[in-house]
This record gives sequence, C-alpha cells and structure tokens, in this order.
Amino acid sequence: MAPTLSAPRLANLLGQSDSTGPAYRDLADRIRLLVIDGRVPDGSRLPSERALAVALGVSRTTTTRVYAELRDTGLLHSRQGSGSIVRLPLSASNASSLIVSAPETDTIAMTFSAPIGPPGLARAFEAAAAKLPGLLATTGYLPDGLPALREIIAQRYTDRGLPTDPSQIVVTSGAQGAISLLGRVLVQPGNRVIVEGTSWPHAPESLVAAGARLTSMPVGETPWDPEALAAAVRGAAHQAAYIIPDFHNPTGAVMTDEERGAWAHELRRNDIVPVVDESLRDVNLDGIELPPSFGTYDDRCVIVDSTSKTLWGGLRIGWARVPHELVLPLVQARMNQDLGTAGFEQLVVAELLTEGGQTAAAGRARLRANRDHLLSELATSLPEIIAPCPGGGSSLWVTLPERMSSRLVASAARHGLTLTPGPRFFTSPVPASERHLRLPFMPNQDALTEAVVRMRRAYDEVTGGSASTDNSPDSRDTLELIA
Repeated sequence: MAPTLSAPRLANLLGQSDSTGPAYRDLADRIRLLVIDGRVPDGSRLPSERALAVALGVSRTTTTRVYAELRDTGLLHSRQGSGSIVRLPLSASNASSLIVSAPETDTIAMTFSAPIGPPGLARAFEAAAAKLPGLLATTGYLPDGLPALREIIAQRYTDRGLPTDPSQIVVTSGAQGAISLLGRVLVQPGNRVIVEGTSWPHAPESLVAAGARLTSMPVGETPWDPEALAAAVRGAAHQAAYIIPDFHNPTGAVMTDEERGAWAHELRRNDIVPVVDESLRDVNLDGIELPPSFGTYDDRCVIVDSTSKTLWGGLRIGWARVPHELVLPLVQARMNQDLGTAGFEQLVVAELLTEGGQTAAAGRARLRANRDHLLSELATSLPEIIAPCPGGGSSLWVTLPERMSSRLVASAARHGLTLTPGPRFFTSPVPASERHLRLPFMPNQDALTEAVVRMRRAYDEVTGGSASTDNSPDSRDTLELIA
C-alpha cells in the first residue's frame, strides 16, 4: 500500500511562499520539487484536494487546479477510490539511473557534486587489470575489503597523525554505503542523533530510515556552535552525531580547532558517538592548512570517507575507520545487504592511492578553475547573488536577495537548467532555507557560462524582469536527483 501523506504534513513541507504569481502554479511547482528531490517519495498518496485546501488556507478551486496541473505533467495519477498517487514519469532506459536526466540534450544539470573522471583514471584501470588474476584466484567476497587497500588506507591515516590498524578499516560501496551501514549498527528505533542544521541530505535520511530521531543544530554563522550542542544534549540522551567538518556540504565551511575540541569534549562527556564525514577533506582546492582530523580529538570517532569527490563517483568505493569493537558488528550487518564491495574497483583505488597523488591533483586543478570561472560569471551576470569563495569542496553555497530558491529552481527548469532548491539541504524547515542555493561547479566552463545565462533569465522571470520563457524546456522533463 502506498504511503499516505497527510494534509498538515504536506503543508509543512511546502512552507510559506512569497510568490506573487498564480497560487495554483506556485503550489504545483513546489510539490513537483518535493517529489523530484525525494521529500515526497514516489508512490505517495497525496491528501484530498479539500483537506489540502483547508491545511493551506486556500480555496478548493486552487488545490483542484494544482492537482490538475500535476496530472497534466504526468506526475500525479488519480483514480476514484484510490486517491491521487505520485508517479515519477521515468522511462525504462533511465529508471535505474542515479541521475534522472532530461531527454533534451541541451539541458544543463547542476544538481550533483561529483566530478567526471580525471586524467590518469584509465591508467589505474589498466594497472588494476594486470593484478586481476590474483583476485580471480579468490572467491571475490570481501565483506571488510581488499586487504591491500585496507593497508593503504590505514597507512594514510597513520601518516596524518591518526594511528590506524588495517583491521579498523571496513571498505563499503561509497560513503553513503558506510553511513547507511553505521546507521543500522549504531542506531536503534527512537534513538536521537545530532545533525547539522544544513547538511548533505542523503546522510540524515539514511539515519532516519534506521529509526533515528534527528536533533538539528541551529543554522547560524557556523554549523557547529558548541553552546547550541551543549543545550541540545542537556534535555535528552543522544546516540550519535553526524557532522561534515571539512569543506562542509553544502556551505563549504571548515570546523575550527576550537570547535573540534569543544564538540569532542561535549560528545565524549555525553557518551555520543561522533560519525565524521571526511569525504571532502582532500578536495582542498587552495591548499588550506586544515586542523587535524576530528578523530585525533576523540578516539571513539567513526570516520567515513570515499573516492567519489576526490577521484570519480563511478568507482563507488568508500570506507569507514572505526574502533576495533565496531568492526565485527559492521561486517555482520552487511551480510543481508551486499556481502562486500566489488573487488576490481578496489584494485583500481589501491593503484590511485599509491601513484603519488597526481590523478587527484589533476581533478583538483580542474575544479579550482571551474570554481573561479563560475564565481566570475556570477559576479558579472548575477551580482544580486552573494557567492562566497570556498577554499575547497565542489560547490558554491550562495545567498539570494530574497526567499525565492524554490521559485527560482522551478523557473530555471523551464529554461533548461536543473538546480536543487536550498530547503533540500536543511534538516529542519526554516524560512531562511529559501534564501540559499547550492551551485556545484562540476560541468565544463562553457556549460557553466550558459548555466549562468539561463539562471539570469530565470531570476528575471521570478523577480518580474523581462526574460521570456518561449521555446524553453518544460520542467516536467528535467527531473534530477542529488548525487
């Protein structure tokens, strides 16, 4: 049976709108965005038109037109006696893709923050192929990872001042695989977990799927206010805390040495396990001197990392560095999930991590040039947008002049540009979320230039400018998910 979304719940997800255009179109666009980014899952049963009208304080005529608009775009299927069911209109050719691409070849997607494969990647595949016979002589089941790769990863931590034994490394299918596995081991239904007020959305969602109740930190000048943490843990016991201290996704912030020490002290004092995502730590575009790894402040720390941001997301290789007592529970927990991570890709990563770093450096150089290019284009064409320059990471976290993120994203889709609205990155609903937008700088520079041109048109459309929407792709054909 499809999950039913109550009218109050949908109204809460929709939040307040500052749109001055037709109410039905604004609501339809915002519901479409909720579906596209996963906050309203495929297969959900929406509330009745009457119930939603009451919850939103609008007329029944408005919600009737909203549902009609969604049905016309193929996003909603209504049948008497069954209600209105959300159905993502995916074709058979792209239904299994992580990124659901638009059929229009000129659509520009700025919804994911993983790079294309850097120069040198193919050489690593060739070197790994030469070592494949040794792997083929085994069963290929590697529930904790390829021994050679675990040794390389452990040595990297040791060299950085965090002594690590290879037995503490569990190789997973990307960082997300590690976070999902840790959620199943660390979290029991009803356990509270600390998360940042803005965060990479898939991680908190996987913790919720494991039964966690999230405690979101307030959104301020830094994601890691020590006083806010102390206040949050005073009232209730918490099991774990998930944080991204290095080139934080999406803000690009870096946790200071003082913040790391204060957080480690508070988490240790309250017996809260730190789950630290370091998957962006090595995407250090400006060579910033970072504070030591959070693990040096708290030896109970669980560190998650991957090659998706530094090398290539298609490798799907991540890992968790964990205290010894967690290794066996993690390996046992994955027995009914995936039995281990693909061996050949682990051989490739082992090559890349021992080549001297030139492949990763080439990737960083490309990202640095893309970042600077995107900042320059925004400053020239969209000076209304505040776009700080992050020292690392793979995206800009920009501030809009008013609460318009969802409206801008909906308009941009009509101009052939897919973006992700700011609210997607907030772990609890706040009005400020509509003032923000994440802009990955993954596409090539020509595409980034054109993306800003299209964003300018969308911005003018939303703010009452003169940009025309004639001959632009329809937003129903530009469904994208975050990666």
